[in-house]
Amino acid sequence: MPQTRKRFCSLDVSSMSKSVAVAALFLIGCGSGFQKGFPSFISATNNVVRVGQTIQLTTESAVTGSPVAFSVNGVPGGNSEVGTVDSNGLYTAPAITPSPNNSVTITALATAFPQDTPGSVTVTVLNPIPIITSVTPSGFSEGSTTVTVSGSQFVYGAQIFWNGVAVPTTFVSNTELAASITAPNPGTYPLMVSNPDPGSANSAVVSELVGPGKVVLTLQTNGGTSVRVTNSLKVGVSVSGTANTGATWMINGAPNGDAQVGMIVSNADGSVTYTAPAVVPTPSNIVQLTAVSVDNPAVSISQNIAVMNPIPILVSGTPNTFNVGPSTVVVTGSNFINGAQILVNGAPVPTTFNNGGQLTATFSPVDPGNLDLQVLNPAPGPAASTDLIAQVNGNPPALSPTPQDASRFLAEATFGATDSDIHHLSKIGYTAWLNEQFNAPQTLVAPAVDAALVLNNPPCTAGDVKCNAALYVQNNSDVGLLQQQFWQQAIAGNDQLRQRVEYALTELMVISSTDPGVANMPRGMANYYDVLGADAFGNFRQLLQDVTLSPMMGQYLSMLGNDKGDATRDPDENYAREVMQLFTIGLYQLNPDGTQKLDSTGQPIPTYSNTDVMGLAKVLTGFSWNIPGNQSDSAWSNCCAYVGPGIGEDLLPMQAFPSHHSVQEKDFLGFTIAAQANPDPVGDLKIALDTLFNHPNLPPFFCKQLIQHLVTSNPSPAYVARVAAVFQDNGLGVRGDMKAVIKAILLDDEARNSAAAASNPQYGKVREALIRYTEWARAFTAQSRNGAFNLGSTEDRIYALGEMSLRSPSVFNWFVPGYVPPGTSIEKAGMVAPELQMTDVSTVVGYLNYLQSAISSNSSGGSDVFSNYSAEIALAATPSQLVDRINLLLMAGEMDSTLQSEILAAVNSIAIPASGQAAINAALLARVETAIYLTMASPSYAAQF
Repeated sequence: MPQTRKRFCSLDVSSMSKSVAVAALFLIGCGSGFQKGFPSFISATNNVVRVGQTIQLTTESAVTGSPVAFSVNGVPGGNSEVGTVDSNGLYTAPAITPSPNNSVTITALATAFPQDTPGSVTVTVLNPIPIITSVTPSGFSEGSTTVTVSGSQFVYGAQIFWNGVAVPTTFVSNTELAASITAPNPGTYPLMVSNPDPGSANSAVVSELVGPGKVVLTLQTNGGTSVRVTNSLKVGVSVSGTANTGATWMINGAPNGDAQVGMIVSNADGSVTYTAPAVVPTPSNIVQLTAVSVDNPAVSISQNIAVMNPIPILVSGTPNTFNVGPSTVVVTGSNFINGAQILVNGAPVPTTFNNGGQLTATFSPVDPGNLDLQVLNPAPGPAASTDLIAQVNGNPPALSPTPQDASRFLAEATFGATDSDIHHLSKIGYTAWLNEQFNAPQTLVAPAVDAALVLNNPPCTAGDVKCNAALYVQNNSDVGLLQQQFWQQAIAGNDQLRQRVEYALTELMVISSTDPGVANMPRGMANYYDVLGADAFGNFRQLLQDVTLSPMMGQYLSMLGNDKGDATRDPDENYAREVMQLFTIGLYQLNPDGTQKLDSTGQPIPTYSNTDVMGLAKVLTGFSWNIPGNQSDSAWSNCCAYVGPGIGEDLLPMQAFPSHHSVQEKDFLGFTIAAQANPDPVGDLKIALDTLFNHPNLPPFFCKQLIQHLVTSNPSPAYVARVAAVFQDNGLGVRGDMKAVIKAILLDDEARNSAAAASNPQYGKVREALIRYTEWARAFTAQSRNGAFNLGSTEDRIYALGEMSLRSPSVFNWFVPGYVPPGTSIEKAGMVAPELQMTDVSTVVGYLNYLQSAISSNSSGGSDVFSNYSAEIALAATPSQLVDRINLLLMAGEMDSTLQSEILAAVNSIAIPASGQAAINAALLARVETAIYLTMASPSYAAQF
């Protein structure tokens, strides 16, 4: 039975403490019973304790002999948040101070006397005293350094004090803190850690030795790393770790350089200006600029600079009229170099270098009419002059196609017409021109990006895989090098048809550097671009396979490393869905002419279901990084253990890993791959790609989109059917022949009949802002001032073009093929206008802003890409001839009379002074720039017909 306390004696204990009362009752013989409800007794040796420490509680158990039950904040025995107390009254504070305040109430009750009132005591819990065991680094050089303080009993909010001053501190754990410390002068400095309230406490002080500064040099090459001869390039340098920020400079080891390698001059802001020599250095056009610290000459940093040949300037030709037959021309100008060639109608002719201002060439014109002359300086940094228009005497033959039709064709087949291309095409005809382009060697982008990465970054030693990986596949800051190569090839490349189709394919089979994994591999992106270029003139089946196995596509649409799945995880379906929806067969079943098939209720019929996606996703498992001969789990999961100049996992197609490939039954598009005993990723992939390649939707689906990108947004069903039929059979029984498809698109009567197109309200397309820009650059032989075509980002919607190659915001490109601008006559007519999806007030303003800057740039300033307009300036005194030339180059002669009148009025309003050559030249240039700008700003130009 439970014990009870009976009253055997009387004693007033109301004024006594519990301990005194117990002792008194015991001494007078009343220890056998207490007053019912008497408070239990509890006290603490110390009512303040730090986290993790203990205090002993005293109770009446020694007197009564009864066990005592303890609670902390009402929790029997306590817990990790408020602390614990054992049966002997030993209280252990929690690891962190309790909340919402830092005190706890501990109650005690003798278990033998449950009717008693529990006793209580309040204990305050404080933060611990921090302990430092080590500081890393144990000593450092003057300047800014990140230190790691290791120890114990650090709490959140702890702060490192350096030389008596708190510094911003990162709490890593209760055993580690970090802070960036600035010590501008050598010496020994105190460091300690302070824990915050409650109970703020400091560690013991440790001493840190700061030695003389470790000088760090950093170069800023915002102006690029290439420069043409005699031009200048500004290079910034910052010096940290020392108060002496001086630096001396060498070029190829020569202090401040010399006439052979160029010279360096220091600027007041600490930067230097490098001026390239008059002639490209030999045996290499790469010079090395080296900055050496004055404070510590053992510290230096180097930057490679590519020196390019100059842009030739053609002023005149003598004679400027010729007869048909053998002829000689002497051209004068400036910046001609040994090896320069005269181009006649775009083709090089035998040329003699007389001096830097004069060349002589022999040639034999055969056709009366205009004769286009240019001068081409060779590599490095090949550049052509603007055009000089001469005449061949006689009656010009009736050209077929006409110059206007040739210009119109080139707007569809290239990044823009040039004077020489118009003349050449008019002379040889469409088919011969196409065959020339099909046979032209491909201009590769990846090797140029590879070389640019080495030029712009410290090179790696042979076999240093870690360095090469950082250089080639961990450098999203260098993704702009890919853009520079794109602009160079789009504007100046000779394989224009391939470049134009290649660009269209990038908009149909999208990867984008907006994805960080893709952006980290600019060389891999360049290789993807080259793969599309190679396959542009091959077979679609090969194109489909190369796109599927590209590690860039694998990262972008998550096929790379797509595992077979397990009981709780299915294979990734991303690429399986997009390769059907966007790359091959589309969402709905199509007739051979591209129109949708409809069911009995008039609704479109889906091409595939989610079951097909799931089945195809299983096929697309088991492919990852390609390390030749290595199929380990490490190779499956990690890039890049195989990388170097011209080689690497960013360049190689993904390889199969059978152990990661699904062996389950795979059902898709009416085809079944039975469950397998042994995985066969390569065989399964072949079946899947063959199934897509032979699907009846593929020819009309793909061909219609390629027509939209090159020719017109709303091709007639008959046009689509004719091209799709060529896709199915090129006439030799071959399916998917890309050359045949391109020919069929560009030579179809609907594309070439300009008269019918002009009268057809459904014909034509909106020119993308990016292509409008390249058309300007090609029409007026724009060149790169520094040789790199460094345009920077063109994505800004208010100050640039609102788009950029390989930078689309999603897999759906910048615009989708079926976009219909709502509330427009286009919608009412049942048509589409894909490019208008990225057209709004902002992008219109952005295009106009960018265009104005581009047109007004020159050899001295503005955009890196500029034109001299020499041929146009020669016509500016006769505005009608100037406008006719611009009309031919940019609008294929389709400028309407209203626009012509408006431009002529604007040009004529710019008066030409009677004297002062500089003022005359400025007025002529203003006329040219005004005429070009008003043409390109017009809605008529924005629409390609």
